[in-house]
Amino acid sequence: MTIGLNTTLSNGLAMPLVGFGCAGHVRRESLNGAINAGYLLFDTAQAHEWYLEDELGEALRMSGVNRSQLFLTSKLHPRDLGEQSTLNAFPASLRRLGTTYLDAFMLHYPRCFGDLCERKPKGDWRDSWRALEHLYQQGAVRAIGVCNFSPEELRQLLEFARIRPHLVQSWMDPLHQERPLRALCDTHGVQFQAYSSLGTQHRTSINPVLHHPVIKALAQSKGRSEAQVVLRWVLQHGVAVIPRSMRQGHIEANLRLGDFELSAADMAQIDALDGTNPNQAIPP
Repeated sequence: MTIGLNTTLSNGLAMPLVGFGCAGHVRRESLNGAINAGYLLFDTAQAHEWYLEDELGEALRMSGVNRSQLFLTSKLHPRDLGEQSTLNAFPASLRRLGTTYLDAFMLHYPRCFGDLCERKPKGDWRDSWRALEHLYQQGAVRAIGVCNFSPEELRQLLEFARIRPHLVQSWMDPLHQERPLRALCDTHGVQFQAYSSLGTQHRTSINPVLHHPVIKALAQSKGRSEAQVVLRWVLQHGVAVIPRSMRQGHIEANLRLGDFELSAADMAQIDALDGTNPNQAIPP
């Protein structure tokens, strides 16, 4: 299966299939490494709990990479849900990233949870979606989407939207494959983009994805890293992906996914891992 470097969103916008995820307070050194490795899509957010938009903006400014070559994504903090709140919050991303537009702007969550929001939002995700539609129509963003929506919430959005989402982002890895949400995206022509594909969402002492016997055996047979096998599996499902690493060798390897492929049997082996208990994924 030949996979190109880009996918095309429903509005005709080209988007790199592999980008660099900036969660985990990624700093300048790693960002410079990703830029030098050739990443063009960078995924960040307004949630300072996990992201540093200003670090990315400065790294890109210092790199000299032409803005037109880049695909920059950011996401609204749920404390700013509400139509006017969203419009008020959006320019901060432009300022921190040093750009006049975003390639994609997304709702990070459909609601606040836990202690994530220090104040009650003034509206809900429906109000914010109207703001995203406005920003899209004004040309301030080239694509709009949502993150961490359930299938039912996405169905509601598809019915409510005047402009349907171009992009949906959610957690997907071999043990947690998010099949209902992906199927809904496929049905409606929405590009699915996976985060945490390398097992980082599982709260286990050993990474249950990269150390799973099936993944390790496939990596050995292909002469590739476990991470490359998992990322290639994601791509062959038609899903875009945004891996993150702090190590330069891994940053570069995670982008080298186009010169090998997984067979149908290989794919089936990984597909069969869906729903595996992460605490039982690795034999004692």
